[in-house]
Amino acid sequence: MTRSTYTTLSAVPRRAFLAGAAAAAALTLAACSSPGGVGGNEEVSEGGVEGERTGKTLVFYLSAGRDYKAYMDVIAAFEKEHNIKVDIQQYQWGDLKQKLMADFLSGSVPDITEEPGGFWSTRFGQQGDIMSLNNFLDKDPGFLDDFVPAGLEVRQADGQTYAIPLHLTMGGLVFANKEMLDAAGVAMPSTWDEFKSASKAIQDSGVEYGCALNNDFSYGIPWLLQNGVTYTTEGDTPMTPPEAAVEALNFQKDLIYTDHLAPVPVASNEYSAPRKTLTTKRAGLILTGPWDIGAIRKEDPDFPLAVGLPLKGKERKTTIAGSGLMIPAKSQNAELAWELIKAMTAPEVQEAVTEETGMAMSRKSWADSPVVKDDPILSVVAEARSLAVAPNRAFWDSENMAKIDEAEKTMYENVILNDKDAAAEVEAYNSAVHQMLG
Repeated sequence: MTRSTYTTLSAVPRRAFLAGAAAAAALTLAACSSPGGVGGNEEVSEGGVEGERTGKTLVFYLSAGRDYKAYMDVIAAFEKEHNIKVDIQQYQWGDLKQKLMADFLSGSVPDITEEPGGFWSTRFGQQGDIMSLNNFLDKDPGFLDDFVPAGLEVRQADGQTYAIPLHLTMGGLVFANKEMLDAAGVAMPSTWDEFKSASKAIQDSGVEYGCALNNDFSYGIPWLLQNGVTYTTEGDTPMTPPEAAVEALNFQKDLIYTDHLAPVPVASNEYSAPRKTLTTKRAGLILTGPWDIGAIRKEDPDFPLAVGLPLKGKERKTTIAGSGLMIPAKSQNAELAWELIKAMTAPEVQEAVTEETGMAMSRKSWADSPVVKDDPILSVVAEARSLAVAPNRAFWDSENMAKIDEAEKTMYENVILNDKDAAAEVEAYNSAVHQMLG
């Protein structure tokens, strides 16, 4: 197997809903897309195309750092079984997107590629560059039955399935220092009020801060969802009801500026500050996702980590993250790519990946594996998968998706980082996004 060297550009965070930068580029190219994809003039069948690599070399684009031993073992066995070489090329998400866009234009594409969730698979699928998997699925009835619906739904559109979920994670989990909870005499918080009360009790017990919030706007979206906020293209209020959005922003803002339970987040492209505030024992609570479990254990193997479900406000919801596998329309080894997708998402492989890395996976049955159900942290992660949604899916067809994300980033930073008026910022967001949606 060959692997490219890792790209040197800064990594895009692992959260799927931050793939917004791909949307603008995708739509720019979509305008010149042919029925067989952006780059091609040849007829593309539903099973890919024939080419010089067919049956010889299968090209696989993989997210940087995803060469887990469990996956490499599966791929090595696949190579032997099918007498084919798998050429693994690894990229950071931003670079992978740029490489795919160039490949779609040239017509020389990988046979299989990982995608970061969000709208990659459906957007590229609907413009003809990613293959619908329905023909394969028709030959494997029941294959999708064991996958968590939330992971499938973000990869389906107009009756077509464009990718198979590989990893399924979520934001908004409560990470706590269990020793600090015990010392403060409080339980793991499960509601907004309990989160604030626990933060105060932890701070009152002698800790510098009760909690820490993130500078990254995506970490604020679970609060909006939990307060009943939805994103819509109907009417003139894309984030609605606006008063619920204001309330959610003010709750977070008050933790920092009124109650002084959390430090003021600092603007940065790095999103690890709350985690480091937790592991250095300057705070007892943060909100994050499963991607920080391994990082915490690496920073402090003995850290007394406890993890709770996303908080409940008016309802209990959070944001979906993760990744999937999709097949470009001009794959030269489409049928073999489908076989590799099935092999890499097999239940025993998902269990092995979790045992190796702690990664949360996409099958329902993953929750019943001993490595998950016997682990007090992973069992919470498994339960939280049913609470994960793609909040802004209504916007995915917009050519201004990247600008819409930027508007939400501005709104969040102005309120949470800069202590500006939440009502004014929500109004500004709705006005700007309404115009962008056209």
